[in-house]
Amino acid sequence: MGASASKIKFRESLTSLISRDVSPEDAEFWDELWKIPSSADEVFELLTPDNARRLRDERFDNLATLFTQATAQLCQIVETPYTIYFDQALNCVRVLTRVLPFLLEKGDLGDGDLNV
Repeated sequence: MGASASKIKFRESLTSLISRDVSPEDAEFWDELWKIPSSADEVFELLTPDNARRLRDERFDNLATLFTQATAQLCQIVETPYTIYFDQALNCVRVLTRVLPFLLEKGDLGDGDLNV
């Protein structure tokens, strides 16, 4: 996948997270998200502050699932530390690094706190 193709695919995945409910059981979506080669610059460019806030405010269940899926992916990579998975681990960490500040800026999330 070329740089521009991966950027487009990552943007499409983010749009899906913001615009519709994505099931935690949608393994194809989540696996594909972590496999899209993305640099830190791309993650921060495409996952804008406005998009991160919209995800938090309008699709909190997707945000909770994003955290759960990223954490599960990282745990799986720790259990099977093959170099072919290292880019996926980087993608997980980059996405978490980008959205975590926007989750924390909200403060008390009420019932949402139980999901993250």
